Amino acid sequence: MGKETYLDVMERVIKAYTNQQLILRKRRNGDYLDIQSYARLTCVLACLIDGGRMANRQELWEGMMTACCRELPQVSGSIESDFAVKDIMMAYTVMKNRVKQARLEEWRRDLIAMDPFKQYQYVIGKLQDESKLHNINIYSMAGEYLREREGMTDTEAYFAEHWPIQLKRFDKNGMYRDPGCPMLYDVTTRCQIMLMLHYGYRGSFYEVLDRHLRKAGQIGLYMQSATFEGPYGGRSNQYLFHEALMTACGEFEARRYEEEGNPELAGMHKRSAKLALESVQRWMDADPPHHIRNGYSVDSGWGTEGYGYYDKYMITMGSFLALAYLFASDSAVPERPCPAETGGYVAQTSPYFHKLFASAGGYSLQIDTNGDPQYDATGLGRIHRYGVPSELCLSVPLSSGDGYKVGEGVGRLQGCLSPGWQKPSGEVQYLSQLGEGLRNELQVLREEQDDVAFQVTYSGSCMEGCEAVRLVYHVGPKGVTIDTELIHPTTQAVYTSVPLLVTNGQDTATIDCEPGLVRVRLGDSLYQASFNGEIVISEEAYGNRNGEYKLAQVRTEEMSTSMVIKLLKA
Repeated sequence: MGKETYLDVMERVIKAYTNQQLILRKRRNGDYLDIQSYARLTCVLACLIDGGRMANRQELWEGMMTACCRELPQVSGSIESDFAVKDIMMAYTVMKNRVKQARLEEWRRDLIAMDPFKQYQYVIGKLQDESKLHNINIYSMAGEYLREREGMTDTEAYFAEHWPIQLKRFDKNGMYRDPGCPMLYDVTTRCQIMLMLHYGYRGSFYEVLDRHLRKAGQIGLYMQSATFEGPYGGRSNQYLFHEALMTACGEFEARRYEEEGNPELAGMHKRSAKLALESVQRWMDADPPHHIRNGYSVDSGWGTEGYGYYDKYMITMGSFLALAYLFASDSAVPERPCPAETGGYVAQTSPYFHKLFASAGGYSLQIDTNGDPQYDATGLGRIHRYGVPSELCLSVPLSSGDGYKVGEGVGRLQGCLSPGWQKPSGEVQYLSQLGEGLRNELQVLREEQDDVAFQVTYSGSCMEGCEAVRLVYHVGPKGVTIDTELIHPTTQAVYTSVPLLVTNGQDTATIDCEPGLVRVRLGDSLYQASFNGEIVISEEAYGNRNGEYKLAQVRTEEMSTSMVIKLLKA
């Protein structure tokens, strides 16, 4: 896999847009594409022409580039230019030797006219609260560095004022803490920094930025699931561009370690990048290709935030793959097995991101120990197995908030594979509903390639009717076992919530139940959960980003219980 692979996918992405959209910027709903989205289209087409594709569209591309450059100095009062400059400058950089000098000078005049302190919105002076100076500002700094590299500006004052604030946002693992610490915004922000370093930035902040990239690049390998997808958590999740960013990150790190003479790490990152991109092919093969991991109509908006509409975020995948295209080494980096496929580990983020990851025997888990109710839920929100559709068991939790869209009449609640107990009032309280005031303690019991075991104990003032709950997870080739024990409950009964897939928007699952066992079949794949206790399955379906799920409740008349989960493939 290399540059030609990325060009193949980028070509598939841009073909999702009509000529009218490229020339007139018309969206499907009749509105016009903003310059942020249009700049990404311009960037992708530039890389395709540079790579020997779509040469017959160069005149079209030059018109698009002219439109971007003319509009850019006039944009005010929005964040569009904060994002757009980076993509416009990427397009300029890869194509500057393929256009006539007069056209190039015309673009340069407009690009030189940019004033970052006036043009951008996420800058000191316009924001009264420095805590709001987040990822958007780093996008603009990447664009500013590319402008400086082409002799269009001097970044010294802009960087000196903004980087010291941004450096406070990195945690001990080098992960970037955007507000709310969404997982996607860590990797997307790091990729913009990679772009600067790739094009030669070695200024005052280089060493500390490089250290953060190295550390986060390593832990990122352990957050990739057994189906090779990026981690869930927070806003902008489940879009295909997440894996495009992982691919770009992998290519950057592979090239770094190749140049440093470390073939083991280079090969692991190269392999991780390849597998991340392969994981999106199922959705890219749809007609039109999908931009988010579900089978609903692309115009339905299912699973998307208001800003995540198709015409904006389909091309975003292409523009992030353009980073991978640029970062990829010209020499073939031999692949080495990466953690997502070898397993044998438990990994934990800093408390800011509150995520746990475990993998063994072809299975992987992700746990959120303090879920944001707007997007997620506390507890076991993901079980993946290689070769099985990732949404079959669960890929992201159900959420009670309205952070993203689901269909009319579809229920919303906080839910995942979660233990519950009876409150003094008689109501059942689930771990998935808790957050503020909840504490957790991790103990790793065993880490072997085909046998991982760990314990998570939750306690806190938010728990009613139970002092604490202890969960022991065993992960291996035969499946996932979850042992639950209530500590000093007021009622000796354990409840377990189990989401059961109804549909992913394209395919319908079948659910059948017998004493001690529930099965969900999707195509040739089967999910089954075995337990001791009585099960009740909801009539109502609840939505998450991937589809619709019914919620099963298992009641066990004891202080402890056990559940075994298996994902079986054809």
